[in-house]
Amino acid sequence: MVHWAGEYGHVEVLKTVEEQCGKETLRTLMMEKDKHGRTCAHYASAGGHLEVVRYVVETCGEEVLREKNNDGWTCAHMASEGGDLEVLRYVVETCGKKVLREKDKHGWTCFTMTPNSDVKDYLRGLGID
Repeated sequence: MVHWAGEYGHVEVLKTVEEQCGKETLRTLMMEKDKHGRTCAHYASAGGHLEVVRYVVETCGEEVLREKNNDGWTCAHMASEGGDLEVLRYVVETCGKKVLREKDKHGWTCFTMTPNSDVKDYLRGLGID
């Protein structure tokens, strides 16, 4: 359920789970990976759901943004591939630029996988290309 909430941007569902089950249970569920190795934060990052991404970080800590899925993608990869500059900026503000240089299993970085010219311009501005 928390993966679904992340994918579709339903932060209120996550808050309800916390109210009903407690913060530790919610944290455990949000850190849990699906069969593709994705956490709730991966789905929220891919969908451009910044409010959910922020809530996941508040609950789980910034390390959740560095978690890699089965393909080696972090939340920065997911946001880059989805062309979401707002989420990508948040990941950089939270984790630093180093996360942008992470390579997936195929050697792709955030820069090489984004189809979005605004994201490419942002990354170039940070010295990432």
